[in-house]
Amino acid sequence: MSARPEVAAPRVTLAHVEELSRARGESGELLEARRAAQALLDPLVLPHRSGHLWRYTSPERFLPDADPTVVAPMAITPEWERDEPLAGAALIAGGALRWVELDEEARKAGVTVEDLHRASAVRLLGTLVPATHGFVEALNTAAWHGGIAVTVPPNVVLEHPIRLRFVASAEAVSVPRTLVVAGADSSFEILEGHVGGGVPTQVLGVSEIFVEAGANVRYALIQKWDAGVVGHLTTRARVDSGAHFQMALASFGGSLYKADVGALIAGEGAQVETFGVAMGGDAQHFDHHTEHIHSGNKTHSNLDFKVALTGSARSAYTGMIRIEEHAAACEAYQENRNILLSGDARADSIPELEILNEDVRCSHGATVAPLDPEQLFYLSSRGLPNSQALRLIVFGFLDQTLARLPQASRERLQALVAARLHGE
Repeated sequence: MSARPEVAAPRVTLAHVEELSRARGESGELLEARRAAQALLDPLVLPHRSGHLWRYTSPERFLPDADPTVVAPMAITPEWERDEPLAGAALIAGGALRWVELDEEARKAGVTVEDLHRASAVRLLGTLVPATHGFVEALNTAAWHGGIAVTVPPNVVLEHPIRLRFVASAEAVSVPRTLVVAGADSSFEILEGHVGGGVPTQVLGVSEIFVEAGANVRYALIQKWDAGVVGHLTTRARVDSGAHFQMALASFGGSLYKADVGALIAGEGAQVETFGVAMGGDAQHFDHHTEHIHSGNKTHSNLDFKVALTGSARSAYTGMIRIEEHAAACEAYQENRNILLSGDARADSIPELEILNEDVRCSHGATVAPLDPEQLFYLSSRGLPNSQALRLIVFGFLDQTLARLPQASRERLQALVAARLHGE
């Protein structure tokens, strides 16, 4: 990343990092990874705002206001009503794993949902999102706690999803970490939800997902933080030969949110689909970056991301499709559409293509447009109140993307969109 001369203090000392690792009973290998990440922060040189990934959002906003290695006290475990059948569920709150549940079928199949600090899969930590990815990822690698590891063995098919719920602590810095391993030819859905927070609250999270050959993984990253949360979430998936990975993004909460998500499409014939919606209001600031990196032959990717803004909300989107030189017969499509529901809302969209192989089919599109007054007039003339007509137009705009998801995921996100449109 490009550098700037200013040096910032990230409040992550080597002594605190070592103390955290000892307290969690981590291996020497994991401690060394933390030490190496901390060394990248001392001193810390922030990325320059001239770089396109930070053009719209100040990196200083993600510097922790307090020591992120400190686990926030939480006397009462947050309540969570689970109103659907689940293969597994885990609650991470106050920087610690509070409880885990697995149904009998998942347990018998060898599925594990466990504390990442002591999980066997921790050996994969940092291989998709290394500390050198950026300063936020270095902060997370050095200071993370409240991590979860999910492993689904080869050939296991789960009928119901696995849900991970991360609750941010008010007046604290949350640094969660997620690791998912999908064995060859497995099939399941996993939902990563981020809620909670308050003022002031910071969240710096990282997720890594390994999709082995022939696996079919449906993953949702849902962010519904309270007002006032400043958060940055980084997600990367590696998709091997013949595997299919679908990522659904849903961004609703927080005052400032930056998402850096993507997939390395590594194996021949692998497929990746990314579908997402973001809804901002008041003075919310969203900044989404997506990457689809094709490194395997005959790989396919598709991205469809919709944004609806009202009030003085702002959205920035950058999307990268990269076809490596040795990756032949690939197809990639990217679409970002933005609708502005007020005169003060603003959206920026920068689609990017890096095509290093001629044997490809790629296209991209981006639009930023205000609400069509003729649509609003038509619905109002049919007797609909203005607020109801507006909700109907926005729901129809976003539903074009949601309709591409499997039924269970689609219904879940449609309910979240409906709640947001009604101000809940």
